This record gives sequence, structure tokens and C-alpha cells, in this order.
Amino acid sequence: MQTAYALSTLVLLARYLPRRWLYALAEAVASLALLLLERRRIRIRNNLQRIHPEHSPAQLNRDAAEVIAETARYYVDLAVLPSITPQRIFDRHLHVSGLAHLLDAHRSGRGVVLTTAHISNPEVAVKALAALDIQAVALVEQLDDRLHLETVNASRSAAGVEFLTATQSGIATALRTLRAGGVVCILWDRDRQGGGACVPFFGRQARFPVGAIDLAIRADADVLPLYAVRGAGSDRLQFDVTFLPPMELLITGNRALDTRTNTANLARLFEPIIEQHAHLWRVPESPWAPCRDTPWDDPHPRENQAEVQS
Repeated sequence: MQTAYALSTLVLLARYLPRRWLYALAEAVASLALLLLERRRIRIRNNLQRIHPEHSPAQLNRDAAEVIAETARYYVDLAVLPSITPQRIFDRHLHVSGLAHLLDAHRSGRGVVLTTAHISNPEVAVKALAALDIQAVALVEQLDDRLHLETVNASRSAAGVEFLTATQSGIATALRTLRAGGVVCILWDRDRQGGGACVPFFGRQARFPVGAIDLAIRADADVLPLYAVRGAGSDRLQFDVTFLPPMELLITGNRALDTRTNTANLARLFEPIIEQHAHLWRVPESPWAPCRDTPWDDPHPRENQAEVQS
């Protein structure tokens, strides 16, 4: 509930204050939150240590502080983006790579599941869809704080894309959209509702939701990964958006096995991306804990691992 009130306050302030002041205010509040959110900071730091065991304690502390600061910037994004047209965002604030992958997949008429991780603000890619006049729906996780969900979705929906909660009704709408050749956006890396699959992730079993893969298999749609990274310059509203080629899904006819296997492949695909941008990965809980942090001996290590280490 506090988050909903904070977002409502930011929306009000965005009418009167320059954008750079809002980001500066958010970063100042994030610095204070480091003292008040000790448990969250420790959980984030533990995640970072799993990803970067070679980092010093000081580096891990700096990166954990940056994750919290990036979360604060995300809420400023929610406050300011609705007042900017999708075309202006696309032209002036997004630096897009791999756009042909999206356009080709959309033209195929098979339906496209756009999936990404909680790196920076993944929702800025929704602005790109709206600017390109690509109709889409987005499935979002259910939250216990209903006011928070409604407030956040009100800001998200201003982008011109319908945001649906991942209920039975929302999933049915997403399937209809895909089977009609449309686009569905969904995050894959945070299993708040439980029921996900334990798959290899940075050398151990971690639990992630299977919704992105399950939807694609059920609708015979393409899975197109993407990620958005906030720029390091003084203008906080600059993002590098990268669309990757569609995944090659393994389809054997065993839906449970196929869903788990392809979810594991999706996690493997994002490992180097999250490794590079771990200080912007806004996941405050451990994805490894629900799987009892069991080790994973990878029989298929990355092909370039030897070159990286040499």
C-alpha cells in the first residue's frame, strides 16, 4: 500500500517538477532505504554473490545499493512515461537493436511471446510496440496488495497495451491473442505465485515461472527474448533495447517435459545477460531458495566458457 501511495505522489510531482529532479529524489530516497530495508538489501546481495562470487564485499555492497536505486528509478519511469507519447519515447529515448527479429516474427502470423527479465525497466519495450502500432497484451503477476497492482497497471496501460493479471481469465485472453497472431508480453524470472519449475541457473537449481514457455507451446507461437538496459548517462530515461532471435523450442509432445526443458533453455540464454547487468537485476528474493539451493552439474557447459577463462 505504501508503494501505491508513493507512486501516486510521484505522478503528482511529475506534473510540476523536471524529470531529472524526480530521479535525483528517487535516488536519495533509495540511499535512505538502504538503512531501512536491511533484509531486502542482504537478499539482493546474496543473489549478486551467487552471480558474481569473484566480487569483493565492497563491490557486492555497491551493486546491491544500485539494484535498490534502480528500483526507485523504475517507479519514476512509471510516473513520467504516461505523459510522453510512444513515438517520442521510441525516437528519443530508446536505442533499439534487433528490431527485425520482432518485425519478422510478428509478420509470420504465428503469434509472438515477448519475454524478458526484471533488468532496469522491461516495460519500455511496450512503448516500442505502441510506436510501431503492434497490438499486444501483457500478463503480469498477481499481488497481495491490490491497490499497488491497480496503481501500477494504470501507469502501464497508458502505453496503449492492455495489462492483464495472470488469472484464468487473463491467460485465456493471452492464448486467444496468440492464436490470432498477436503479441503477448510476459516476464519469466520471478516466481511470486509459486508453481514454477526448478531449472539450472548459475550452477544451481533455481525456480522460475513457466508461463512464457507454456503459452507459446499451447498456442504454437514464437518465443522472442528481449532485454532493456538503462543508460549510464545523466538522462535517466535512456534505454538500450535488444530483441534477440526467436528461440528454437524443443517439442516432443510431452508438454510437462517440454515446458521445463525450454524454461531451462530460456534461463541459460539469459544467464550471461543477467551476469553482465546484475547491478540492474531487480529481483529481491532468492530464486534458488525454493529449490533448496541444490547443486547442478551442467553436462553441457557454455561453448565459449574456456575462451572466457583463458
